[in-house]
Amino acid sequence: MAARLHYLGGQCAGGKERFIYFCSNCNCVPRVRRDLGPTGETLDSVNVQCFGCDRAVEGSIECRLTEVPNERSGTYLRAPRTVEREASFFRAASSYPHFSLGFPHLDSMLRPFVPGFMAVVMGTEAQIVAELATFRAQLPLEMGGLDSAVVFIDGGNRSDPYLFSSFARQHDFRPSSAMRRIATCRAFTMYQLADLVSKHLVPAVTDYAAQLVVISDLLGTFNEPELDEREARRLLSSIEQAIGLVKKSALVLVTLTSPSSYDDIITSWADTAVSLTSADDRVRAELLKHPSKPQTISSFKMSQLLTQKGGN
Repeated sequence: MAARLHYLGGQCAGGKERFIYFCSNCNCVPRVRRDLGPTGETLDSVNVQCFGCDRAVEGSIECRLTEVPNERSGTYLRAPRTVEREASFFRAASSYPHFSLGFPHLDSMLRPFVPGFMAVVMGTEAQIVAELATFRAQLPLEMGGLDSAVVFIDGGNRSDPYLFSSFARQHDFRPSSAMRRIATCRAFTMYQLADLVSKHLVPAVTDYAAQLVVISDLLGTFNEPELDEREARRLLSSIEQAIGLVKKSALVLVTLTSPSSYDDIITSWADTAVSLTSADDRVRAELLKHPSKPQTISSFKMSQLLTQKGGN
């Protein structure tokens, strides 16, 4: 088996762009795909342990979009899987499941969580909300979930499988089972992020019937000191167009972790926007934008958010 393994290396010119699923422990590549797919399919393909390092794969499989040498571009490729779904355009918001974060302090600010809406959460604690929403989408409808796959784009290398696993265990879910319904990919440059969102996001949402899209730390790669503003705006425009298409059939959650000169552009796309700031184990949530609610402020303990014990 070892002779057949491939390992993650640097990008190579002249190759084909593929989604590379690799073990973060040893960089072994068990899966290469033309399309973005749920991590769980890769977990299934390597069973419980990585072929390269024999460690448990749960929480260690990552994905990136990069070029693959032509001679390896056919390695472990699978055809895209298409999930048959009902046409979801032009449905009334009331006909969709009532998705909830299970945390009243934020639910009251960010709702409605329905296709056609884009929510932006800003601040260092925004990643907690991203992981929480990603898990809760796995829950059945009667528990406030969507019973749906999730497309998760990691724009700032901030995804936290251990936090995700913690939320799963709180509900007596096996983390590996919940991860099987997440199509996730990490971008390392603003060009990769723009390409991933503009070219691959809509097909991924359609193929996996995802009702939730999370773009974590969208501006995380837009931090180069010599970044040309016109180029940045061009890339953001392509991202905005793709999000506009995705919103027709899915709820979109975007997080902005660190302050950026482009924050106003992202919040201008949003239907709802909340800022989170923390100090002394307390989080201050400020509703900045909502189509029908006034600006409000709420405060809660960090431990309440982490354990979803958020009673008012």
